[in-house]
Amino acid sequence: NKAVFIIESPLSKLSELYHSEVENLAILWCYYSGKIEGNGYTYVETETLLKNGITPSKKYEDAEMLINLHNTFTEELKHIKGENSRRIDKSTLFRVYQSISSDLVPDEKSGYLRNRTVCVSGIEYTPTKELHKIREKLDEILYQQEQYTNPLERAVYLHCNIAQLQPFTSENKHAPRIIESFVLMHADIIPVYSLRDADVLNYKKRLISFCKTGAYSLYADYFLNRQIERIKEIEE
Repeated sequence: NKAVFIIESPLSKLSELYHSEVENLAILWCYYSGKIEGNGYTYVETETLLKNGITPSKKYEDAEMLINLHNTFTEELKHIKGENSRRIDKSTLFRVYQSISSDLVPDEKSGYLRNRTVCVSGIEYTPTKELHKIREKLDEILYQQEQYTNPLERAVYLHCNIAQLQPFTSENKHAPRIIESFVLMHADIIPVYSLRDADVLNYKKRLISFCKTGAYSLYADYFLNRQIERIKEIEE
């Protein structure tokens, strides 16, 4: 019922946004994604950086993270017109990863799956480090997406499973969020974002729950509820 409400609401439609609203959406989304990963920029600083290129005296990596996210997000927006859906394949995933990791990951690692251990902060869960298992699992995830015709379901499925697999050396949380957003945008749905610290915390807790248990319910609730809250905020 929540999914139907979101899909049928005119306030969910990406195509209904004015150009200036799409530009603001890109900044809001980048701030949200950066905040989840501990980026130290405030929203105003993020907006000033991405609109005017003015950087406060903060870590270089934080500025580069936001610029990469913004470039990746806005570049994908250019290819959306006329497409009702888009299957996420390996080339899409690698293109996204190379874009968000530009100047943050050595070139020799940006185009490849990892072959060493990575840690997921906050839980006792370590994804496999065996390259052939990572490759096999990624192939399975991308193949299984076809069973989800509802774009909201497909977005949650891809996001959670790619995040759990952690297929790359770093930037393993940004990539799944961008993929989730791509699926929604290609279905003419505004992606999930928030300026609230409570939502950032909720996102982390719900994703950690999936990584530990493989159960989608908590993350799906967050995902759907955040969309409905955004719609109701606009209506009010």
